[in-house]
Amino acid sequence: MKESVKFESERLGYGNVTLSNPSRLAIPEGICAVVGSNGSGKSTLGLILAKGRHAYGNRLSFRFEGMTAKMLTFTDIHSFTGVDVLSHEQRLESTANDFVPTVAEIVGQPSENPEWQRLCTAFGLREITGKRINYLSSGELRKLLVVNALYSRPDILVLDNPYIGLDSASRQELDSALEKFKSEGIGIVMLICDNADIPAYADSVLILENRILKRLATSHDEIETLRATRTKHTSESPSQYLLPSHPTARKEFDTAFAINSGHLRYGDREVIANIDWEVRHGERWALTGPNGSGKSLLLSMICGDHPQAYANDITLFDRRRGSGESIWDIKDRIGYICPEMQLYFRSAETVADIVARGLRSMLNRFAKITDEEHTVSLQWLEILGISHLADRKFETLSSGEQRMTLLARTFIKQPDLLILDEPLHGLDSESKKRVRNVIDTLTIRNGSSLIFVSHYQDEIPNCVTQTKRLFKN
Repeated sequence: MKESVKFESERLGYGNVTLSNPSRLAIPEGICAVVGSNGSGKSTLGLILAKGRHAYGNRLSFRFEGMTAKMLTFTDIHSFTGVDVLSHEQRLESTANDFVPTVAEIVGQPSENPEWQRLCTAFGLREITGKRINYLSSGELRKLLVVNALYSRPDILVLDNPYIGLDSASRQELDSALEKFKSEGIGIVMLICDNADIPAYADSVLILENRILKRLATSHDEIETLRATRTKHTSESPSQYLLPSHPTARKEFDTAFAINSGHLRYGDREVIANIDWEVRHGERWALTGPNGSGKSLLLSMICGDHPQAYANDITLFDRRRGSGESIWDIKDRIGYICPEMQLYFRSAETVADIVARGLRSMLNRFAKITDEEHTVSLQWLEILGISHLADRKFETLSSGEQRMTLLARTFIKQPDLLILDEPLHGLDSESKKRVRNVIDTLTIRNGSSLIFVSHYQDEIPNCVTQTKRLFKN
């Protein structure tokens, strides 16, 4: 197999991260999946290919002189949109969105090109150019990023966790497009956390362990063996985890959330229409549906982040919205995490302090962390297997480590209602197993209500017993 990129130095570095390549492994031509657990160095390797080929003492040789490499990560949405958003809630504010550009305004002239339009169609992005960028779902944004990158036709395209936010149909569209571009000579490097996500059409798999380039698999049998290591649902009892006691006194309720004839509209587009749904005390639901069906927008109305919530008949913890309840009291009883929260999260504190702040009420979030709160935070870091991150800063973490940190901050207050929007995306198989088991333990022991969003059936925790499916209008 011919080499697309050869690493000629044993040491490879970018930023504050150093990788070791004792066997002088290379990136072969075609489609190469780079696999490893969270924090193993995958993103660093991608950055070396795209930006660090001549820095930090790296010595790389490419198949031909002048080869271009482009890397896409979830955070590229910031630079792509050019929209200055400080928090995940702000993107929903209608007054701010009056100034948000459309897709056509951001992309410019290429949006009129037949090839760009063909790529959009291949990814199911129809009638996309006139939409304001903030009104796209996270999955639609991901697909748009990939379309724009493929349109520029780099020699090597590096995709960091390419399947994040994509439903099954979109994943198949991505796979078909990547296979096509491989035949046109574009090299594809896919950075993947879970071996189960290695595509069947991969030509090679590069394995990273603890920031060491360990092995390169190139035979079909080797790759199939790696792909077969999908983590199954554990059969262990949820009680295997001894969780800290509930931090506050419980308030009784019958209905955690209910919406009657729910609706949400952007301009002429009705994203949500006539939805009736009730989640009662202790019920555990999966919320499913294709990209753009309104799952995340519905959740934002539940949490009080979306302005159109007040135009709907919504009940939270037995009280109808708009009946005088405090939005801060509502938020204190809900544990919520979504991809956008990670995208816009900013903090200069350590991981331990970030997690400890999850214990605080919304109106007391910024007071100094107490010793007791710090101790509970460390307990949760241990439960989720990230104790080694306690003194790290958020910005130094890998994407998967950031996700685990925000999950710990969500779990620590053990809320009456857990709303988890695609919480497992970007996690390695061991981390997925830990998170699912914590969800099972927490909800069953505390009688908490749960709304769990995922595109994939095998990600849904064992405790979930009911499903609500949305459809794209």
